[in-house]
Amino acid sequence: MKVDRSTREAHGDALLSAAGRLFGARGIAAVPIAEVTAAAGLTHGAFYGHFPSKTALAEAACRSGLEQGAQRWRGRAAAARAEGRDPLTAIIASYLTEHHRDDPGEGCVLAALGPEVTRAEPALRAALADGATLLLAVLRDEIATAHPTAARDRVEAAADATLAAMLGGLQLARARSTDPAHSRAALAAAAALARRAAIPAPGDA
Repeated sequence: MKVDRSTREAHGDALLSAAGRLFGARGIAAVPIAEVTAAAGLTHGAFYGHFPSKTALAEAACRSGLEQGAQRWRGRAAAARAEGRDPLTAIIASYLTEHHRDDPGEGCVLAALGPEVTRAEPALRAALADGATLLLAVLRDEIATAHPTAARDRVEAAADATLAAMLGGLQLARARSTDPAHSRAALAAAAALARRAAIPAPGDA
């Protein structure tokens, strides 16, 4: 039975949403296509009307998840600015939380799938790299706004360091989640490190 365009788009979105949650929670390799289609409320056969392979779905899910993540960061920054709060602190604080630590399926794709995807096919690695660039662009823009006289290369280096602190802190907190006190300490330490990293090093403007 042929479906109309809006239904087809809704089915594709449902597949991406289900794949993002399941892949993020358990990893791409551990989740079969049939489980994704079931979670999306579709038949297994319907999958191939949208994606030629599981790798193609994973690539699209990575891109979609990271695009949405960058949009959320921009939204949080804008809300913080409107309320007189520091946008970068708002982004960092919302990322390094116990909720985010405990729910990778609903969190940052880069943190959840980075280690697996870096060993995957080139197209999937490219999707992750492009997504990381989107996140870095948000940080770079906010750092440049906060430090308008900083040289571009110093702003870019600060954005790299900030994202590294955030990702590393989240991964460490997850690794130590069986020790709640140390896991929370990792989140707090990473937040403090990320805030310092977001200040560009002195240099010529």
